[in-house]
Amino acid sequence: MRTPDSWQIVFKPTAVFRYSGNPASGEQPMEYNSALDHDYFCDPEPACLDVTVEKNMKLKEEMGTLRKEIQELKMQSAFGLQRFAGSDDDIQFYTGFASYRHFMMFWGLIEPSVHKVIYRSRSEATERRSEAVNASHTRQSLQPIDELFLFQMCLAAGLEERDLADRFGIHPLTVSGIISSWTNYLYTLLGSVCIWIDAEDIKAHLPDDFKDFPDTQVIVTCTELKCQTASSTLPQREMFSPSHCTMKGLIGMAPHGAVTFVSSLYQGSISDEELFRRSGLADLLTEDMAIVVDEGFLMSDCVDWKVYCPAFLSQNSQMLAHSGFQRQEIERLSAHVESVIRRVKENKLLDSVIPLSISGSIKEIFTVACLLINYQNKPLVKARAK
Repeated sequence: MRTPDSWQIVFKPTAVFRYSGNPASGEQPMEYNSALDHDYFCDPEPACLDVTVEKNMKLKEEMGTLRKEIQELKMQSAFGLQRFAGSDDDIQFYTGFASYRHFMMFWGLIEPSVHKVIYRSRSEATERRSEAVNASHTRQSLQPIDELFLFQMCLAAGLEERDLADRFGIHPLTVSGIISSWTNYLYTLLGSVCIWIDAEDIKAHLPDDFKDFPDTQVIVTCTELKCQTASSTLPQREMFSPSHCTMKGLIGMAPHGAVTFVSSLYQGSISDEELFRRSGLADLLTEDMAIVVDEGFLMSDCVDWKVYCPAFLSQNSQMLAHSGFQRQEIERLSAHVESVIRRVKENKLLDSVIPLSISGSIKEIFTVACLLINYQNKPLVKARAK
């Protein structure tokens, strides 16, 4: 193969041509020497070909290296999961998962069924396909794992939709659709898993702080969610709670920290006792089981199970004396209960006013937030009683 930089001049043997002329027109005979003409025909030297091939190979290698660097720079500049893969602190802040490894383990569990995520409307699905076509020009669509990352940022970090849209470079309506779709998907997927734990398994994993309360089956707490409502929605009296429009739910957690029960949501004015009765938790308990409640949980004496309220006992010397427990035992139990309950309330979305755009899915969001605790956290205690 000839290349321009390997051409060279080669002289042919001299050839003399004679032109007899044209007497009629007055042209005289003449001679023409071909050696005076140019000739660009050449055969490249083998060494020149080797140098050219080597240059091409080096250029291809450089192009491959540059493409890789460009891709890495794009990943670093783009807001997504991989940008924070090297920082467990950032992962925990944005997603609630204890580490990047925990997040990826959860992703590995749900990835086989991610294709079942149903986006909230046919028009949105069409829009997403159109966005995927234009993704090479503008970052308008996200990979499924980044959609999960976005959803977790809304739930755990409490970031608003407009903020998320700016960070990910997508439209706010797309953010709203992702949150709604992943809420329904995770609600269906995680809700299909039985989370109630038998008494034998509870005792097998009972922390040392409960050694004086071996019959404890579940720690019960109630939590309130603040909801943004429009004047055209449900009457305020149906969701009334002092100074807030609220919904109220009940959560049950095993002594070692696993969520074992999540109730539906009820109007904020419901009492703890009534919520306990409506939740259905009573149907799972037997008379030989005890429940532990926090200080704010009001429970009358009409229940059929033993009820421990460590915070109340530690503040009431007379009741503590009648209980038969030492103050140190009660305080240790109280601290453990607080650490369990804190897990539920670490999701900043649940600690703020739920925006109107997703308040229609508040029941599903609450359930998903509680069920995710079983996948997000490290064990509550490292050493468990045997």
